Amino acid sequence: MAALAGIIVVIHGTVYVTTRSVIVGEIKLYAQGIAVAIANNVMGDIQGYKSFNETRDVHSGYYQRMQAVFANIKADSNVKFIYTERRIDAETTEYILDAEPIGTPDHSPPGEIEENTPNKESVFSTGRPTVYSGKYEKWGQLLGAHAPIFDEDGKMLGIVGVDVDVSNIYYCMSRLQKVLFAVYVVIIGITLWMLNKYSDTFLEPLFKDKLTGAYTKRYSETLIQEEIVAAVRSHKNLVLMMLDLDHFKNINDTYGHNFGDKVLSSTSGAIKVSLREKDYFIRYGGEEFIVFISGVTAERALEIAERIRRSVEANEIFNEEKNIVVKMTISIGIANLDLHQNQTAISAQELTDRADKALYVAKENRNCVSVFQDQRQPG
Repeated sequence: MAALAGIIVVIHGTVYVTTRSVIVGEIKLYAQGIAVAIANNVMGDIQGYKSFNETRDVHSGYYQRMQAVFANIKADSNVKFIYTERRIDAETTEYILDAEPIGTPDHSPPGEIEENTPNKESVFSTGRPTVYSGKYEKWGQLLGAHAPIFDEDGKMLGIVGVDVDVSNIYYCMSRLQKVLFAVYVVIIGITLWMLNKYSDTFLEPLFKDKLTGAYTKRYSETLIQEEIVAAVRSHKNLVLMMLDLDHFKNINDTYGHNFGDKVLSSTSGAIKVSLREKDYFIRYGGEEFIVFISGVTAERALEIAERIRRSVEANEIFNEEKNIVVKMTISIGIANLDLHQNQTAISAQELTDRADKALYVAKENRNCVSVFQDQRQPG
């Protein structure tokens, strides 16, 4: 009996700890993704951010615009706080932007001094995003993330901070622990079922597009930025491809949007068969996709792009209403980041922009591949 009681305790502890770890881990990844996305947004108008840092004018157009951006993010998520800070010294930091409305108790105006925590210092020291958790008397239980802000020259200007309110989740987990002690067998089954349901109905839509199975654009910003940072550290080559289906509007106009969805789903399958399991396939918007590959040469990247193009060209999609087979073609733009060729590290947005420029050239002829040529690089 004592042995059985010990097994029950072990099973209970394992289920509880694992469940909590999985849920908290996913929320931390979610918070980090939002923090990186906001950092990319700030870096998209880095001159505006630097100008505001000099004036600290909360009535400026830039500040009002960023307040609106932050408000939209908070309205569409369970994010509680958003802010940016710069490092003053090892003990202190200084607020630059804060999402809370001016005049409210939680608003921190530009220039307000804040404690420099180990979590913040980790980002300042390494230039990599980090996540953390904390319990506060005023705000409750928070899970947060920090992401770095760089200027055009790669100099780190500060960090973005994002805090997600998880007080209710921790409260529910505490209640769950008490119930598990009483009816552990039933609760184990229910917990596993709810975990599967939670993953399918909430977490998966955050990262994957249901129609194509590709990563979503929001999640891609986290992926690309992290891969760039990793590439800089390990001196790996990176390749980003921008793909766009040719004349897709004609498909929707001719056959309807339902068949258009079928074309997107079928074409996505044709693209994925040409990729490795570790390659990233992202739906960037509409009929536009991104393929992100690390550790391959420029020559190999071109071979992969051509293989994708041929696979899409050969793919046949049957239209039952018209009783015909429809075939598509695709245009592909490639941007290579080869640190061995003395190329400098760039932001995720700039790498995407390079691929987009190459795609624009490819779209002039359709059904072809174009490689971005950086005129600033030697050779």
